[in-house]
This record gives sequence, structure tokens and C-alpha cells, in this order.
Amino acid sequence: MTGCTLNAPKSGEPVDFFPNAKDWKIVLIHVSMKPPTTTIEYFRLKISLVDSECSGYLKLDAHDTYHTFESPPEEFNNGTIIPRCRYVFESPDDSNVLGLKLWKFHFSNPLDIVAINDGASEISVPLLQVTTSNANLTKSQIIRSTRQYMWMEFKPQTYASKFVANITFHGQGGYMKGNGTFKVNPTDGNDTVFLLEVDQNEVVLLNFTASDFDLPATLSIYDDFDKTNLLASLHGNVGYPVLSKTSKMMVIATNFGKGSFTADFKGVMPGCLQMSTFSNENYILSGNCNKTCFWTIPPQDRPGFELLLNLQYLSLGLEDQLNIYKLDKAKTSLGSLLSNVTHIPQLVIPANVGALVEVIRGPCVENEDVVVIGHSSYLPVCGKDMTLKASTDFQIMSPLYPDTYPLLASCKWKINIDKKNFIHLSFHAMKLVHNHCIKITQLSDNTTVLYDGNVLPEDLFLSSNSIVEFDSTDCKTAKVTTPLESSEGFLLNGTVADCGGVLSGKPNGEFSTDNHTSCIWKVNVPETQDNANSVVNIISYSLNKVDESGNYELHVYDGNSVRDSSIVNDTKSEIWSRTNNLIFVYKRIDLNKPSSVLKFKYTTISCNETMQCDNKICLHPDWRCNGINDCGDFSDERNCASVPVPPPVVVKEYGYSSTAFWVTLFIMLALGIALGFGVPYAYEKYKSGQYRRFDDLSAIH
Repeated sequence: MTGCTLNAPKSGEPVDFFPNAKDWKIVLIHVSMKPPTTTIEYFRLKISLVDSECSGYLKLDAHDTYHTFESPPEEFNNGTIIPRCRYVFESPDDSNVLGLKLWKFHFSNPLDIVAINDGASEISVPLLQVTTSNANLTKSQIIRSTRQYMWMEFKPQTYASKFVANITFHGQGGYMKGNGTFKVNPTDGNDTVFLLEVDQNEVVLLNFTASDFDLPATLSIYDDFDKTNLLASLHGNVGYPVLSKTSKMMVIATNFGKGSFTADFKGVMPGCLQMSTFSNENYILSGNCNKTCFWTIPPQDRPGFELLLNLQYLSLGLEDQLNIYKLDKAKTSLGSLLSNVTHIPQLVIPANVGALVEVIRGPCVENEDVVVIGHSSYLPVCGKDMTLKASTDFQIMSPLYPDTYPLLASCKWKINIDKKNFIHLSFHAMKLVHNHCIKITQLSDNTTVLYDGNVLPEDLFLSSNSIVEFDSTDCKTAKVTTPLESSEGFLLNGTVADCGGVLSGKPNGEFSTDNHTSCIWKVNVPETQDNANSVVNIISYSLNKVDESGNYELHVYDGNSVRDSSIVNDTKSEIWSRTNNLIFVYKRIDLNKPSSVLKFKYTTISCNETMQCDNKICLHPDWRCNGINDCGDFSDERNCASVPVPPPVVVKEYGYSSTAFWVTLFIMLALGIALGFGVPYAYEKYKSGQYRRFDDLSAIH
């Protein structure tokens, strides 16, 4: 072929060509063929009319970053039939690939179409077709060729239709189909894009054989050829497979001035391999006998959230094994499960780390048996900084409370208060697995207390900013607890008060609410007197109100926690406790109004053996013979003429009372006779209209 912009090759893929000059009306075609030796030679030539204003062959200049194609404006309308626009683009050299970005378009007719092929001919492999039906969906489509050529045609039905696209060239990247290996080397300039496609009934499995890159280098992997569905955003070494949800995957390498990676891809059948990319996603594995299957939950950039991994159902076979890993650089193992494990607690993992569940299947009992059902979601990071004022109530609880808490949680709450205030903490509930801990630290003196297990501790009074930490890994050995166990967790109630504290070590004392809004005191006296176990100490206190303004609440708890029972009768001039601890909680109701000023005095009461119940509780003077079992063992009601002591309960192991049997028998016979005669009589009276109804009781006041 002579007189053309491009000479057609003697073999290989056909190439479209155009006249050199737009005003040529005659094209001469000269074909020179020699007799074949082993094969039959042939050619087929198709001649098409195209618009000379928007058609031709263009080889991009190495100095140009892109070329803009634009369809002819409407003023070219001269009443003639609208021809098509067609271009063949070539990159500056054969080591580059071409890219196309749909810039803007307007289709005025349903039959308008844009076709883009991977190659230099009308019969090359199609890359994309844009019509009115999919125009909005393809606006974000990214297009790359496999080699240096790209063919494009715009076929409008009217001059009112418009189409604009940018054509770029790239030293790396491109379109690949079926399977293969690709890599990115350090490069400056545009993003490097790889478009990977497999058969329609398969999904793309991407494995990294080598990776060495750090921020700002970023590898973004998408499902399909647009940026709608992000599968993973990767930085640094990648040690896990990436799986698409469709037959297409797009890999974009950004800011790879330093760093590189090598990866291979292929098509696999969905089912055994799955990647979770949504906020909430389920995983079900059945069948796949004698295979190794993966469930990948890749790292995600979700500040303030953590990944919650829930293996809801496990039914592993005798030769099956399930392994759980973090997707950190070390691929940290979180646990390994065999067929004897049917349930594990939920796991919480940093969202920017991700997780991998590996299921190694042995021979199946049933080919379609369900062995694993899982669910992945994201929950807010536990813990926060709190700056609290006086009279503020707050709660701190384990993740997911009142449900069982997840493993691997590491929570931290910091409580900030004014210097004149203090913090009162009381455990409402606490059930922790051994080695799962709550640590509370008072920052002023770095005093720390550690709690685990199920025994509720006494209330805490903290005089400065404090930190509450919860660790459900292994707070004592820094290893995951084996076996994987969890419990109900904890609920911690807190109050910030502007007066109060702990009064301990003195046999008597006094305190006052003054003009404060929230006061909490704990009064503690020694349990015994001078270490004499025969003497029990309790507290006697009195309350004096300076005025009668009211506007307050007062609760007095008999024990070392507000969980203990409160003292209801506070009208006496002197009130005795049952224990050697009292907690006084005062709160002004309306902070904008004054309240009564309360003054308290307390002293220690020592009870010797003659003043004690049989169970060693101090016997209050008003308990004796008041008809109430105040001691708990009835010893305060013994030898009382007016109130007999309940007789001991005697439980017979065998036999029955003959008297009770015959009395019951005669009563049942009499009741049967009465019903036998009474029911028919009443029914007959009702039928004859003589039955008289009761008056409407709702009218009685």
C-alpha cells in the first residue's frame, strides 16, 4: 500500500488506514502478491466513508502528555447525511500503551454510539461501547490498550450529539486478559493502570509475588474498570491474595517514584475464595473438599472504627482446620481451630490491619455440607477522652455490652476533671475471663489497681485525672488466651463530684455539703476493735439540716459500694449501720437554686459478743422483738412473747400424712357432687331467662 499514513503488515492483525490529505477523492490501491508456497494467501478490504473533520491516524508525540479528541461542532451541519468519526491512535513507541478518558459527551439520539477497540482496526478486540443506556455508568470508566494502538469510532445520528475524550500514553500498565504476570518499576508521572479480565463465569485472583513500597506509594485495587467499588488500598508489603467480585479488576499504582511490585493473576471459580469489601458482609463455605479456601478482609482506611470478625457457625470435619491471621507484616496468627471447636467469641482487629481466615478442608462427609458461616462488620473504636464537670454521671462498658465482649480488644478511656473535683466509680457488673483485665490508674500519683474475674470490687474514689483500660487479649502474658473464651464483660458507673472523699482511720468525725452541687463520701472504720475478733465495729451517724430549702437528694448506702442496700429510715436522731462502711451520696436537684446545707456527724460503735446476733452482726437496740428478722437468723426475735420464733423446717424424706389424705378426699367428693347438680340447674335457669347478671362493678367508686 502506497500513499498512505500507515503501511499494512503482510501478516498479523489488520490495520485501518486513511488518505494523507483530507481533500483526496480518489484512493489508489495496489496489491502485490506472489504465488503461495505452503498456505493460501488472501486479503479482504472494506472501504468506509468517515468525516474528514474528525477522522484520521495520529501518532502521539513523546512530549505531549495527552491529546483531546472532539467531535465536529453543530455549525458543520449542511443538510447532508451525518458520517461517522473514526481515529486510529498510536503511542510514541511500541513499549507504551494508550489510555482513554471519556471527558464529556451528549447523545441526542438513542442510536448514538461510541466504540473503542484494543488495536488499530475495526475488527480489533472491543474495549468499550458507550450508548445512551450506559452513558452515565461509563463516565468513570478507565481504558487502557494492550499495546501501542487504540481504535475509536463515534457514530452520531445528528449534529447535536457531542463527544470529547482525552488520549494518553503510558510507559507501564495496560489491558490483560486470561492470566499473566505484570510488574511496576519506579516511575514518575501519570498513574500506572492495569486492567485485568478473565472469563465471564470466573473472578480475578491477584497474588503478589514481590512487593516493596511505602507511602506515598499506593496501590488501589478496584472491582471492574472504574473507581466505584474499591477492593483494597495497599501500602508496603502485601502478603495476601486479592479477589474481585466480577470478571474484571483494575489495579492503579500511584506515586511510585520509589518502590516496585510484581504480581500474577488468573481466573478462579467463586465460592472457595472470597474478599469482603463492604461494611457488613457474610461468608459461607460449603463443599470444596480437599481444598484450601480463603476469606480475606483487607485493611481499610476507617479512622475511629475496628473490624469485628464473627464466626457464627463452625462444623469442621475430622481432617479440617481453620486458621485466623492478622494481615500485618508478620501475618500474626490469632488462633487455629479443629473439629472439636464449634464456637469462638467474636474478634476485634484494627481496621487498617485486616484479617485472613484460612480453611483447610479434608475429605467431605457430604459434598455440600456447610462448614463455616461468618460475618464481618465495623464498630467504633472503644475508649475515648472525656472532660467532665461536677454533677456529671457517665458509664464505661466493655465492647458490645451486655453481649459477650470480643477478643483482642484494647480499650482506653481517659477521664479529665477540674483539680477541685474527684471521680467516684462503681462496678454495676463484671464478668471477665481469667487474664482479661480492667486497669484503673490515678494519674496524680500513678496509683494502679487491676481487676479480673467475677467478684465485684468496692467503689473507687479518684482525686485526679484517671485512665480506665480494658484488655481482652492476655493482660498478664501479652499472648492470646488459649482456648479462645469470652464472658459478659463489665459496666462501670461513674460520677464527678465537687466535694467528698474517703474518711478513714478515725473513730469519729463530721462533714458538710456546704454550697456544693454533688458530694460523695465514704466513711470507713476498722472492722474490729484492736484486732479483737470478738468485737464488731459499726458506724452511728446523725444528720442536721441547717435550713429547709430542700432541692436535694440524699442516699446512704450500708456497705462499701452503692450496690449495697440503702438506709431508708433517716428520721432518727441517731442511725446505726450494719457494716463498718457507709457511702453518702448528695446531689442538688436544680443547680440554679440553693439547697439545704446538710451536716453529718459519725462515731464508731463497738459491739461485744453480748450485743451481737448469732451470725456476728451487731444487734441494734430497736431490732429486738420488733417482729422483723433484722439479724437474718431470727436471733433478734428469740424469747419474745409477742412474736414467736418460727419453728425449724422439718423435711420428711418418705411417706405422707394419712389425715391430710382423707380430708382432701372428702372435700373433692363434696365438690364433685355440688358441681354435678349445680351446673345443670344454673344452665336451665339461664335458658328460661330467669338468670340474673351481676351489677357492673366498673361503676363502683
